[in-house]
Amino acid sequence: MYRYFLQAVFTLIACTAVFSQSTYFVSVNGNNNNNGLNINTAFATLQHSADIVAAGDSVHVLSGSYTGFDIRTSGTSTQPIVFNAVQDDVTINIHNPVTNDGINIEGADWIEIHNFNVVDQPRAGIRIVLSDFVKIKNNICTNNFKWGIFTGFTDDILIEGNSCSYSQDEHGIYVSNSSDRPTINNNHSFNNNGCGIHMNGDLSMGDDGIISNAIVAGNIIHDNGVGGGSAINMDCVQDSKIY
Repeated sequence: MYRYFLQAVFTLIACTAVFSQSTYFVSVNGNNNNNGLNINTAFATLQHSADIVAAGDSVHVLSGSYTGFDIRTSGTSTQPIVFNAVQDDVTINIHNPVTNDGINIEGADWIEIHNFNVVDQPRAGIRIVLSDFVKIKNNICTNNFKWGIFTGFTDDILIEGNSCSYSQDEHGIYVSNSSDRPTINNNHSFNNNGCGIHMNGDLSMGDDGIISNAIVAGNIIHDNGVGGGSAINMDCVQDSKIY
């Protein structure tokens, strides 16, 4: 009887873990005092949703222009945290409250960012540092000052299907600082002042200074390097495939 009681308890815990995942909504017409759980009770800001999400939660962002967000909460391999722009005119045009980037992921693993337009940022459109297993997919990052997408110390990152253009100072996509196993696939990187895609292990920043086992494939890269640079530039990159 005790064995069956324990099995029931464990089943209840497992079911509670599954059903505790939340889907939140963010709208320009929302209110952060709402519960955020449907379109009619949406939150008003991305940062509020980033402050309360937990592993397995997702955030759906409705049409409009927004201030960006900074997230430092991790998901898991089976329960990532997902931010998804559900309409194609969701734009982040003001940097997040913490850094000079549109979206900043820092010290947070298993995060996914989908379908945002990130424009006119003082530094990066999307910045990911000290964070592993992050997916950045199908975003448009244009006319940002430093970079479209920047990463540092980010193992197993996926950067796929993004458009990165008109970075005023440096690169469209920049993977840096001993970031192993990055996958950079099917992006469009153009008209950036520096490189279309730049990869730099950067030993001076610590760790082994090597980027290894990268896959860079299917990207369309053109009209970069007015300020100095190349289509794809690699410093301290080893054992990788570029095609």
